[in-house]
Amino acid sequence: MRGSEFYPLPLRNIHRLLTNLGRDADPEGVRSLLKLRDRRRVDQYVKTLRWVASRVEDAGSLDAFMESMVRALMREFWLEEAFKELMERAIPLSPSSLSALLRARGLSLTESEARAIISWMREAGALRERKVPVLTLSLEERVLEDVRNRGTVTYASLRRSYGDNAKLAVFSLWRRGLISVPSLERYRDLLEGVEDPDRIPGKVEGRIFSTWQDRTSGEMYSELVIPQRERISARWRLDA
Repeated sequence: MRGSEFYPLPLRNIHRLLTNLGRDADPEGVRSLLKLRDRRRVDQYVKTLRWVASRVEDAGSLDAFMESMVRALMREFWLEEAFKELMERAIPLSPSSLSALLRARGLSLTESEARAIISWMREAGALRERKVPVLTLSLEERVLEDVRNRGTVTYASLRRSYGDNAKLAVFSLWRRGLISVPSLERYRDLLEGVEDPDRIPGKVEGRIFSTWQDRTSGEMYSELVIPQRERISARWRLDA
């Protein structure tokens, strides 16, 4: 996937850069004006500034700038139709759901760019959200709704919320194609046929497996060990 062309940075700062330095601001100017130390953040501001400047010709006042940005975003990313579809299908608005929907409609968009769009629309006062009631009667449903609402979560955060049972829920949701767990993909052929991820027959090689022996039978088994830092994302079935 291509890299992001713009990032979720405050519109107020982008407007400040445009009015003080212009669209071709150099990294040193950005660093000095915003008093930044992180080189990566400076580079993100430079890229975002150029992307925004190519769509908003006259920065004007902050309010006028934000209105121009909203119009540009609405036009380029079909946001009226996108938000309407998410609402009608009761899909929570998140970077993962918005980027998945727009990609299904032929627009190339990273999750970071989707996060920027949502952040900018909120900052401009053009986006407000209503909570939709969702029944979560099982642990799997609660885990899935948690992931969907947050877009991307770490496995460690799910463990803190749901304890040891989080692993079985994550494993089941992954097999059903409802969430993405990158470290498991390499072993999909093996794991598709596994019912109990804590008791996989034999010794399985790989960094996400540990081996143990049944003291009664002497049989060797492997246990799935999902990394604590694993980033788990929602998967959306959003066909065009």
